[in-house]
Amino acid sequence: MRAPYATAELTWTAVAVALVALAIYLRTMLPATGFWDTAEAQTVPHTLSIFHPTGFPTYTLVGWAWSQIPFGDVAWRMNLLSAVCVAASAGLAVLIIGQLAEERHRWIVAAAAAVGGLAFAFASEPWRNALRADVHALHILIATLIVWMLVCWRSGERQASPRAGRWLMAAALAFGLGLGNHPLTGLLAPGIALWLFVVDREIWRRWRLLLVSAGLLLAGLLVYVYIPIRALTPPEPPLFYARPNTLDRMQYLIFAEQFHNLFDPFGSFLTELGSRWADAERVLTRQFVGPGWVVAALGASLISARQFGTFGFLALLLVANVGYAMNFNDGDIDRYYMLSALLGAVAIGVAVSAFATASARAFAEASRRICGVLGRRRLAVAAGAVVLASAALLPAGSLATLYTERDQSANHDADRWVASVLNGLPPDAVIISWWSYSTPLWYHRWVLGERPDVKIIDERNILDDGYGTIDNAIETFLGRRPVFVVPPFWEVEHITERWETTSVSTFSGFTDLLRIEGHQ
Repeated sequence: MRAPYATAELTWTAVAVALVALAIYLRTMLPATGFWDTAEAQTVPHTLSIFHPTGFPTYTLVGWAWSQIPFGDVAWRMNLLSAVCVAASAGLAVLIIGQLAEERHRWIVAAAAAVGGLAFAFASEPWRNALRADVHALHILIATLIVWMLVCWRSGERQASPRAGRWLMAAALAFGLGLGNHPLTGLLAPGIALWLFVVDREIWRRWRLLLVSAGLLLAGLLVYVYIPIRALTPPEPPLFYARPNTLDRMQYLIFAEQFHNLFDPFGSFLTELGSRWADAERVLTRQFVGPGWVVAALGASLISARQFGTFGFLALLLVANVGYAMNFNDGDIDRYYMLSALLGAVAIGVAVSAFATASARAFAEASRRICGVLGRRRLAVAAGAVVLASAALLPAGSLATLYTERDQSANHDADRWVASVLNGLPPDAVIISWWSYSTPLWYHRWVLGERPDVKIIDERNILDDGYGTIDNAIETFLGRRPVFVVPPFWEVEHITERWETTSVSTFSGFTDLLRIEGHQ
């Protein structure tokens, strides 16, 4: 078995790296429900509901199919999907390195590619995102797949393969589906535009190939029709973010108008570049231990010297990724840097391949006068092996230093908090929550079917269902049903000043409930 444009050694190395990564992910994976976006990603696909902006229809449909696998509960299955996606990305990184490394010794290239693949697998953010349900795990898989297919397209063109263009077509389809998963995929566009001309300077003459590729990209975007179809098909989905059943609301959801204020003006970005880079540097530094980024820089220099067009392609991907993440004030911006970790790992693999080969040759030449052919070969093998073994300390160091921090295998906090809440609620209660705590409540209500008598009102429901404010939501049900609030820290003072409350304990270390007894 061989992957396209890869040796058998490289192919099996890619499989091995993916399996090793998956084994570690399974050992450290979150076993159950999580807070925040995690439980949303565990609930929406299985119930065919609608996500927060941009709707993420690709993840919804892929997740729905994945949630049907016949083992484990739904939360575990969706966490497993992330583990498989990131592990597969590590395997694809091996194949990408194999095509970018120019050394001829197949085992050296395969071993160096394994170092790069594992460096990505055990980098801080890929490992963290492999352990929980999240759209970003599928995003990095699609992004890696696009890069690999584009590199395969170049290899096919170099070999004058009559079917080479199919790789570009496949990448275009993946790009469209990727946009349906997360808009971060769009940041690949500048690099891809350059890559078209790197591979074929007269690409504009191949209008049929470009036209078919554009059509396939648009076909991938058709995944967004899921949102209006689901929004207009009764019964309403359990989670119906922004109720996109009109054209204006669909636009609001799909184009993430809610989050436009999270982007700073360009002028502000430039004036605050120093502080913003400090935050980005913090995230990037954590991806690789020791001299990881130094090795990556050396690898990037080699790529630049050997394949300047390829360097430009990868550099544009990196600049777009880092620049966007630096200018977006998201609650968990660190996960946006996974593509940067992938590119760094690819450069590490290229550098290790070159250094190991150069060391082997140097020792073979230096021992020419004192050793026979067999002795020189042994010295060359030993020298290359020392470089590869030393380089293997990079992923091994990440594995050792981050293991305890990343291990989520005993984390049942969200389930325990929900159990403590639901067990303490009287019949027919109303609980008014906020995003981080609403999502595991939704999972237990809509996936596990627990406490159907309880009405869960989230800060988003307050807007979409016409309450307007948390006070209006309380007023609507007070006196008719027992009302409880999971108070966000920024609302606690207001709630306790406006309403008479009693505290209801929940799982230790997490937010308690406030029972609303009446007006102050």
